[in-house]
Amino acid sequence: MTGPVIHICSWPGAGKATIGRILARRLGGRLIDNHLALDPASALFDRSDPRHRPLRARLRSTIDAAALTLPPEVPLIVTDALSDSPEDDALFEPTRALAHSRGAPLLCITLDLSAEENRRRLTDPSRASRAKLTDPAILDTLRARHTLLHPEGAVTLDITHLTPKDAATAIQNALDLTEETTPCPSSL
Repeated sequence: MTGPVIHICSWPGAGKATIGRILARRLGGRLIDNHLALDPASALFDRSDPRHRPLRARLRSTIDAAALTLPPEVPLIVTDALSDSPEDDALFEPTRALAHSRGAPLLCITLDLSAEENRRRLTDPSRASRAKLTDPAILDTLRARHTLLHPEGAVTLDITHLTPKDAATAIQNALDLTEETTPCPSSL
């Protein structure tokens, strides 16, 4: 049985990486957090620099190539903060390609939360120590100008009042993912 590729999309600060780690641990999977490629590219170039996007794409390609060497039953959880735009759809394409290359189902979750709760989570001091966005004004601008990517067939969950553990459980329930339906390889 091939493990799914689970794509989690939400606003910056929503808790995607934390939720993704919990989900990966529960399912015996691996987390491909968007910051694995984003942080090195951002360390070298501002996002407006034309060199940022190609570097990010090359890093993601390298990560995905390594993921393809995992046993096929290992679920992959991919996180992103993408908008419903042609530019961000292009950033989503590697996830589609990864699922296709693995012969795996692509299961998409869009996590929504209130703007107030999003701001509260975004400004948590622990985010600053990990070089993550912490400026609520930038978040407010993003939320005012964009809508979240919602690929065809994606399930939307409101996580405003959910802890990360509860959000991971809600994802498992929404996608009908249990330890029985998603095998946890003993070699991991």
